[in-house]
Amino acid sequence: MKELPIYPYVRPDEMDRPRRDPHPVAVVGAGLTGLTLALDLVRRGIPVVVLDDDNTVGVRGLASRGMVWAQRTLDIFDRLGMAGDVVGKGVRWNVGRVLCRDLAVASFTLQDQPDMRHNGFVNLQQYYLEAFLVEALMREPLAQLRWLNRVAGVEPQADGPATLHVETPDGAYRCRAQWVVACDGAKSAVRGMLGLSPRVYDQTEDRWIIIDIVLRDTTWPEERWTWLDAGSNHGRAVWRHKMADDTWRLDFQLRTDEDPAEAATDAAMRQRVWDLLGERVEFDIAWHGVWAYRHECLDSLRHGRVLFAGDSAHLVAPFGARGGNGGIQDADNLGWKLALHLQGRAGASLLDTYSLERKHAAMENIRQARRSSRFVYPGAARSAALWRDAIIDLAPRHPVAARMINTGRLCMPAVYPASALSLGTHALAGRALPNIVLRQADGLTLHGLLGPWFTVLVFGDVLPAGAQEGDGLVRWVAVAPLCDERGRAALAHQLGLALDGQAWLLRPDQHVMAAATSETSDPRAVLARVAAALDAAGACPVSPPEARGLYRSTGGASHAAIPATA
Repeated sequence: MKELPIYPYVRPDEMDRPRRDPHPVAVVGAGLTGLTLALDLVRRGIPVVVLDDDNTVGVRGLASRGMVWAQRTLDIFDRLGMAGDVVGKGVRWNVGRVLCRDLAVASFTLQDQPDMRHNGFVNLQQYYLEAFLVEALMREPLAQLRWLNRVAGVEPQADGPATLHVETPDGAYRCRAQWVVACDGAKSAVRGMLGLSPRVYDQTEDRWIIIDIVLRDTTWPEERWTWLDAGSNHGRAVWRHKMADDTWRLDFQLRTDEDPAEAATDAAMRQRVWDLLGERVEFDIAWHGVWAYRHECLDSLRHGRVLFAGDSAHLVAPFGARGGNGGIQDADNLGWKLALHLQGRAGASLLDTYSLERKHAAMENIRQARRSSRFVYPGAARSAALWRDAIIDLAPRHPVAARMINTGRLCMPAVYPASALSLGTHALAGRALPNIVLRQADGLTLHGLLGPWFTVLVFGDVLPAGAQEGDGLVRWVAVAPLCDERGRAALAHQLGLALDGQAWLLRPDQHVMAAATSETSDPRAVLARVAAALDAAGACPVSPPEARGLYRSTGGASHAAIPATA
């Protein structure tokens, strides 16, 4: 993407024809989180208006910002129909190396996962992802993308639609919405208008400069390299990643006495890159930026009819690629809950589980990133510095010490063990379902069996009597007839499953709500557990299946026993 796309400004309808009914959802901010949420909602039948004060993606100047996308993100994008674009354009990698005092002391190879739909991580500039999302939304009749629409004021209501005051090139107007989702970044204007401040857990004086370079003729392997104390960078850390378009992300830790403005001059940046390369080769600077980091999170991600997602809700250091990937998981968690509520199938308090679960995930991301940041930059903490130096000294000679080097534990799927939507004591309750390939001939995967809402996967040949056709809220699927031999082996290897009739209940975001054993023949017992969980989460009660017909079966009728939840 040599130039960022420019999207057209369109005069909003409200400026000429006042709207009688509020929009169901207004998303403030057309960044990665906001666009992902909007696409999820419109695919679930919820009209969305997206308001953004710019008319392009990313940050002007081809800022790549986020660039490492985790397996969980690729699975979410698979559901949204755009993973192929990301994988096709991006750079796959699975080898990482760590150098201390310019000597390689540790390396890792991400486990090859041929049983999974997506293997490892993909590097791609964030503006590509955002452009793919915009293109998908432009094909959706329920989506309105309003460029150059700046939200200048918010009037929340205790129990009614919020009013947004929006400024455009044609003047100002009011936009009413039943729900507002603020995805407007770390300096969230919506957050400020509501008088909210995130809790800051720490803020470092450590500063870095990103220099994204286009380097076509190089023998660098497509691996993640980390220098903890590079001689070419005054004994400070350096990261190196390959991205699309022959672009390399170089991240240099600055000295404590270094002037950031001077470090960002063209001459200084080129000299820094040449010092790392060891020769004066030709390259283009695609983008650069100086940054520092802090860890913060709102105490609650829901404030009445206003919800917060992505960087407006929480900030985390980039060690381990937890920022953008975390925002995408925010959208994945919130979309189905907001849709169920707006469709009248759940009470508004279901959205409290969004706040609970995603704050839990944000705090885990902060915990992991803080550990990494303290190792990379212990600062004035003498004990941390001594510990770090001892590990670095031992690492070249002792593999155990090398494994203790922590330059960023890579992003993993969130686990929601404390939520009312996670039932039982099964080890996988609250975890994301691995997207295992079940059939090689056509690439059928476990996620490909899931319905848009809740799904019961019966790991056997037949379904219970009671898995009846209904309105599609719950889908039942018999897995065994859909597997080839390799798929059966993958289920056994990845999940420890024999296809003996166990049943797992999956949430709409592919997290395991409950896992079961084959100890009961009464499907109503399972339904009662589901109803109790939804009630506890604030959702509307679920009636017996014969009363509401909420079940849709896939895989044929059967008289087999349905397992009870664990």
